[in-house]
This record gives sequence, C-alpha cells and structure tokens, in this order.
Amino acid sequence: MQQLNIQTLKNISSLIKDADAILIGAGAGLTAAAGINYLDREKFAEVYPGWQKKGFNAQYELMGYPYWSQEEQWGYYKVHLEYVYFSQSANPLYQTLFDLVKDKDYFVMTSNVDGLFYKSGFARERFYAPQGDYGKIQCTTPCSEQVWDIEPFLAQMDPYFDPVEQVLTSDDGVPKCPNCGETMFIHARVDGSFVDKVHEGEREALISWLDSNREKKVVLLDLGSGFNTPTVIRHPMEQITRAFPDAHLVRVNLDHTSTPPDLGFRATAVKGDIKAVIEQVSALAAVAE
Repeated sequence: MQQLNIQTLKNISSLIKDADAILIGAGAGLTAAAGINYLDREKFAEVYPGWQKKGFNAQYELMGYPYWSQEEQWGYYKVHLEYVYFSQSANPLYQTLFDLVKDKDYFVMTSNVDGLFYKSGFARERFYAPQGDYGKIQCTTPCSEQVWDIEPFLAQMDPYFDPVEQVLTSDDGVPKCPNCGETMFIHARVDGSFVDKVHEGEREALISWLDSNREKKVVLLDLGSGFNTPTVIRHPMEQITRAFPDAHLVRVNLDHTSTPPDLGFRATAVKGDIKAVIEQVSALAAVAE
C-alpha cells in the first residue's frame, strides 16, 4: 500500500467526520484507480485483440476517433460497453467510498459515464452525471429528447458481430433511431447533439442540495478530476468552495493536485493513488469511531 502523509490523512478523516454534508466530484482518475484504466495497454491487448491488430494500444486512443466506419465503430463499442459497463458490478473502491460518506448528507457529480457509483450503493437521486450514461443510446440528429436503454441494441448486433476482428460485418447491425431511422450513438457527450434534457432533474437536485447546504460545514472531495473537461468537475468544485463560507476542498489526484491560491487553508491537496488514499482514510475513520 502506498505510503502517504499520515497527518494529512488524519486531517481528511476528521474533516469528513465533522462535515454536515459532503459533495463528491469524480473524474476519470477515480475509475482508473478502481481498475478501469483507459491507458492500460496490457488490458487492451486482452479485451480488444482485434483492435490491437489494427495498430491501437489503449482505449484512450479510440476516444473520439473519427476515421472508422459505422460497422467498425459499433463493433468496438459493443466490446467496450460489455467490458466497462455491463460486466462491472459493485466496485470495491466505490463501496469503500460509499461507506465513508453514507451516513452524511452527500451528493455526487461526475464526468464518468460508467455507472459505478449507483452500482456500488450510491443513491440515484443524489447523483448528477452531465456527461451521459453508457447504459443509454440516443439519436445523433437528435430528432427528439428521448434516450433508450442500449442493451437491446447491442443484442441486435450479435448476428453481425465478428469476434475475431471485433467489427460488425453488415450495416444491418448498426443501430438506427426507432423514431426517424437515422444513426445513433451512446448517450455520452461528444458534440452538440447530446441530449441534455434527461439530466435536468439531476441538475435541479444538485442545485437544491447546494442551496440547502450553503451555510453548513461542507467537504468537497475532488477525486481524479483533470484538465480534459475541467469545467465539468474541477472548476465547479473550486467555485463552490469559494462560495460556501465553511467549505473545504480535498483534491486527490496522481498528477493534477494544484489548488487555487485564494482558497488557502480551505483546500487540501494529496498527490497519490486515489485507491490508497480512500482506503487509508476509511481505515482511520473506522479507528476513530
């Protein structure tokens, strides 16, 4: 287990214990710490051998990749979704995090779309995922503000899926919008076609939670947010800390640990493995009970 500054970990444990409310802001670094690392070449070779033969070495290389056909794209995503979404159940790291905050008035906002929070015990009504959900699919036009469960669309690909090349062999397997017949894509924010409306309820719940806790002692746990989309998690966590007079930001990250100078002692940065930090803070919290 990674050796971290014990006093810093004790301080974080005390902050959580004394908090009236906890806001978790989670980025890709948390999912990587939980074992799904988009830069893991060894895992890529195991799960995506057909795509390794095509010259790719990591999942990250195919994020936003523009040079493929619909048959190639959906062949890849069929494998990808079955690995990162449907094969994943409750995750030990997320469960440890849940145990740490479950008795508090907590809320989660995340840029992750893998569903690991609600698969690991976190309440759906305390959850805001503005970047989407791998369990859903939408029209790319979009012709409506509707999203659908993606699993039946993946099942329809089975007769056309080449498991060696990991592509679809026919356009007949490519998902088509049930309403207008146009192309579809995973409900994940990649461009202006993303259907935002389905997340309005989540956003309103977050705003209501923030309003009710504005004058309380709030700890903001920023776990694994970086600079790919800093306006989704990283910057809002800093802005909320500034706006709340009794808030404290705890930022844990392998690389991007800087905190705004104006937050001063109301921010704690930990450079290290998120899994190790959460496990050790959890252990300290258990001893303190």
